[in-house]
Amino acid sequence: MMSDFNTIFRRYHQPLVLYAYKFVANEDVSLDLVQDVFALIWEKQKLGLDEEHLKAYLFRSTRNACLNYLKHQKVIQKHKQLTSLVNMEIRHFESGEKSLIEKESLAKIHQAIHSLSAIHREVIELSRFEGLKNKEIAERLNIPVRTVETRLFRALTSLKEELSEKLLHILLHICQLKK
Repeated sequence: MMSDFNTIFRRYHQPLVLYAYKFVANEDVSLDLVQDVFALIWEKQKLGLDEEHLKAYLFRSTRNACLNYLKHQKVIQKHKQLTSLVNMEIRHFESGEKSLIEKESLAKIHQAIHSLSAIHREVIELSRFEGLKNKEIAERLNIPVRTVETRLFRALTSLKEELSEKLLHILLHICQLKK
């Protein structure tokens, strides 16, 4: 079996790397993705496929790995942009300059929080404004940690429907403003 793998690896490695490069335009990433594909066929014992099916499987797996990588890169980029925006807002808040827009943003956040039920509002305020961890909230309220997690999840789900993405990110990072 090892000789079959070595033969297949030697035959398809370079063409697969070139194929992956067409998608990701990065040689190191292409090499990593193809290595992952070969590790996958090794683990799944796909070497028993006939030549035509194995070749199709390798190229399809490489294409899918590339597309998944590109999709993940978009998520990372979006997160970096949002984090950058939030960090800029945090630095601006720390500078002590609160403009009308910033006051309106905080007012909208507080208004959305006050529209929550009392039990959800309480855990959000303890988590975001007092900076307590879930375990500390559970101890203070004398409830299980899992209940705190559930209430936070439900509260954030409700807030996600009411607040813009920017305001939600400010809320999620608001405890940093206090430091």
